[in-house]
Amino acid sequence: MGLLNCSYVALFFTLAGAAAAAGSSFRCNLEPISGDAWVPSKIAINFSDDFKTAQITDAAFGVSVPAKVVKRSGSSYALSWSLPGLAVLMESGGAEPRFRAVLNMSNLKMSIQSIRPEEGTMLPRGSGSCERLDSLSLLAQYQVYLQ
Repeated sequence: MGLLNCSYVALFFTLAGAAAAAGSSFRCNLEPISGDAWVPSKIAINFSDDFKTAQITDAAFGVSVPAKVVKRSGSSYALSWSLPGLAVLMESGGAEPRFRAVLNMSNLKMSIQSIRPEEGTMLPRGSGSCERLDSLSLLAQYQVYLQ
């Protein structure tokens, strides 16, 4: 194989590997299903390349915050984050709003729950659907699911 052909092969594998490792972005529309407090209606999720962290952007406030990510199964991830300095759930200086959610990448569904420190209150929950914003090839998407 000539030097030029070797260069093309090396470039192909470099680009294929970069696409397989690229992070994914999602936009989710959520609706409350129970509880008596606020649940975000629109969020954007931008996963890191290794799917161990993410940035959550709340559309209502335009705030982007880091989220902890834990892989739950072959196609679902648990995320947890808080919105510091916002008075969404706060009454007289209470704790900042915190959330946990599960994103199922195989059906693009999300469930979300607001975490409140008070005892005896019904935790607000919501659910909705998400759409993938990136343009990974099918091969790269398949490799992400195998990680």
